[in-house]
Amino acid sequence: MRITREKQFYKLLLMTALPIGVQNLIIFGISMMDTLMLGSLGEVALSATALANNVFFVFTLLMFGLAGGSNVMIAQYWGKNDVKSIHKILAIMYRVCLVFTFIFVIISVVFPEQVMSIFTTDQAVIEGGAQYLRIVAIGYGFYAVTNCTIMILRSVQTVKIAMVVYVISLVVNTFFNWVFIFGKLGAPALGVRGAAIGTVIARITEFAVILIFMAYFEKKLQVKWKDLLKVDKQLVGHYLRNCMPVVFNELLWSIGVSMSGVVVGRLGTNVVAANSITNIINQLVIVFIQGVSNAGAAIIGNTVGQGDKDKVREYANTIILFSIVLGLISGVITYLVSPFIIAMYNVTEVTKAIAMDIVIVTAVTVFFKSLAMNTMVGILRGGGDATFVFINDLIFMWLIAIPFGFLAAFVWELPIIIVFFILRCDEMLKVIASLWRIHSGKWIKDVTVVQTT
Repeated sequence: MRITREKQFYKLLLMTALPIGVQNLIIFGISMMDTLMLGSLGEVALSATALANNVFFVFTLLMFGLAGGSNVMIAQYWGKNDVKSIHKILAIMYRVCLVFTFIFVIISVVFPEQVMSIFTTDQAVIEGGAQYLRIVAIGYGFYAVTNCTIMILRSVQTVKIAMVVYVISLVVNTFFNWVFIFGKLGAPALGVRGAAIGTVIARITEFAVILIFMAYFEKKLQVKWKDLLKVDKQLVGHYLRNCMPVVFNELLWSIGVSMSGVVVGRLGTNVVAANSITNIINQLVIVFIQGVSNAGAAIIGNTVGQGDKDKVREYANTIILFSIVLGLISGVITYLVSPFIIAMYNVTEVTKAIAMDIVIVTAVTVFFKSLAMNTMVGILRGGGDATFVFINDLIFMWLIAIPFGFLAAFVWELPIIIVFFILRCDEMLKVIASLWRIHSGKWIKDVTVVQTT
């Protein structure tokens, strides 16, 4: 396995991955402040928002897939210095983005109780989650445009603006959550509704910051309003063929994770609260794994666009090595910091004990998660092999992890720690298939087209 010795690669990887990692760390801070504030209100409030956010989770992954599919093309076009085609891709992407947003807003505003009843039978949790959903859906459109734009900027190595956006969001979200959850500065104490209001204000603020940046400070793509008003019909079909596998991949994966949430939700409110806490710990330890994965996708895509396949393979091997090291470090950190983080929450001792069981699963599986994220998202998808990634997720999550997770929980009635291991076993299986695919070399695909207009 040949590892690159190019200093420029390591410099570019770190310069791209570190800001993304810091950005993810800030997003972790936002999530943790939310759960700490809501956790102080008890398990019901924490569980209500955790389950309600399954809708937002599916939506975020759908936007990640849309932007990720666009990124594969944009990174390769950027490698060819073809900015005009990038503008055409953006015009299509934003339209698809708004269509998805409309669908999710309608679901959240019109059918919140029905959505919540999928995940739990606890009426108090359903009512709290429905109140949260109706309000927080207002921010979906602002989030979608902001997040897609930030991800597109990553593909051309513009990453620092994301840190600015999310630092501001952290401050705004924390402040207004404090105001509206607890009724500070003369505001009413609104509980879970207050958390939703704080989140919406933060989403609008994020959108305003990225809009100002794109209008006045962005110099690489220099997107103008006129570039987004017209759609190149010749490119639409090609765009959909390359992006839809990524979009459906993320959609099915996020729904799969939500189906795991159905299992968790029906194991009881204590398990839901415990899982919510451990998800925060998981977000903390994978921030730099995600950074390397996203940076790797951009670098691999740029290099494929330049046409140097030997260098692409060399870079892929190096990213795999990085992911192994990061996975080992993340597992150790997960196990060591978890007792301190869990102790910060105002939950019962039963919930804390369940959380520690789930932590053991997380500490083991995060190693495989590191490899899976970097091989599938960073290398294979970055190299244009989105369809293989889609099939990989479909088989191992939907045909193995989810059905056997249901059986383990409700038919065999196995201990919670075993149930969670089964629900996450797909990470291990995906790694084997991904490494085999990378070794074959069949994943390197130029997904750009020569434009005649």
